Amino acid sequence: MSITAAWPLLAASLTLGLAGSLHCVAMCGGIAAAAGSRMTAGPHRPAALLFNVARIASYGMLGLALATLAGAAVTAAGGHAHLWPLRALAALLMLGLAVQLLSNRDWLGLERLGAALWRRLQPLTGRAARLPGPARFIALGLLWGFLPCGLVYSALALAATGGSPLAGALAMLAFGAGTLPSMLATTLAGHTVLARLGGRNPRRLAGVLMLAFASWTLLGMMGRH
Repeated sequence: MSITAAWPLLAASLTLGLAGSLHCVAMCGGIAAAAGSRMTAGPHRPAALLFNVARIASYGMLGLALATLAGAAVTAAGGHAHLWPLRALAALLMLGLAVQLLSNRDWLGLERLGAALWRRLQPLTGRAARLPGPARFIALGLLWGFLPCGLVYSALALAATGGSPLAGALAMLAFGAGTLPSMLATTLAGHTVLARLGGRNPRRLAGVLMLAFASWTLLGMMGRH
């Protein structure tokens, strides 16, 4: 797939990131605030920006890897029509996230899995926090990409349908750019943002947005087949 042909995928990924911004604050805000608390040494805003740029870069690397694997599988299967299960998976993940946000219950178990994995990553974050200068914040951001997150998995499933490794990487970079405003604010302001955006209404709004995007993805997939 050429870059020109990939524009719809990039727009969809960016929109998913923007629509999921409230989800990011609701589900991952505590970890972002904790990561932000490690940035007290040094200029705060540049550190938070480096952290988030590295976080988005980790998404891009994951998108590149998964799209490469998906492309190899499609080539072996003999056609791009076999990419539709990945879009279906993305829609189902988004539906699961919508139900989770609207019910305020961790049906997918990703919060528990994320917390468990974060505890395992904490020793690495401690080592990263001791790195000198900008390397500290870049390392912390890169570690972020390995946290379990249904929203990221949904974006990765979409990115894998890009048709080329470059399109997959760009799709995940677009997704990360969509999450940047909320996560940058959370990293900078920490618990101040969580206190204002952590209530039921923002979670419900995020759930409605995720439900709408899941429906849009399913309808788009049905229109192609």
